[in-house]
Amino acid sequence: MGERYDIAIVGSGPAGLSAAINAKIRNKKIILFGYKDLSNKLTKAPKINNYLGFYDISGEALKERFQEHLLSMDIEITEERINNVYAMGDYYALMANEKIYEAKTIILATGMEYTKPLKGELELLGKGVGYCATCDAPLFRGKVVTIIGYNKEAEQEANYVSELAGKLY
Repeated sequence: MGERYDIAIVGSGPAGLSAAINAKIRNKKIILFGYKDLSNKLTKAPKINNYLGFYDISGEALKERFQEHLLSMDIEITEERINNVYAMGDYYALMANEKIYEAKTIILATGMEYTKPLKGELELLGKGVGYCATCDAPLFRGKVVTIIGYNKEAEQEANYVSELAGKLY
């Protein structure tokens, strides 16, 4: 039998990192699965103003702060992709390729998966194209905005942007 963790955290975005930090503070034996570069969605953000304690910070700079915090707490990221999870009674087995990890509890913090980018989307990211209404809407105050949404949250996001934008499509 391999090593059994108290908590396995799947995802290296802000939610997964926060879970890892809080579990570590509580002296839990954890394993954090994700990418050492953390979240690519985070690094794409040109400016973040809605993260407590970090005003007017780029996603890249916030990522660096997250990495410093992890390092200071001796939290490592295991770069394995979890393919399957099995309930085994009093623990879970997490499959990653040919390896099996065991944990009493699992926290899934995998975030959202975006669809294939539209033509020109990546080139215009941070120059009018954004993914977070809470973050980006203040930048579009009084301007003409078009929203393309693929999930049920898109309507709520559009309603929020409509409060600030001059015109919304």
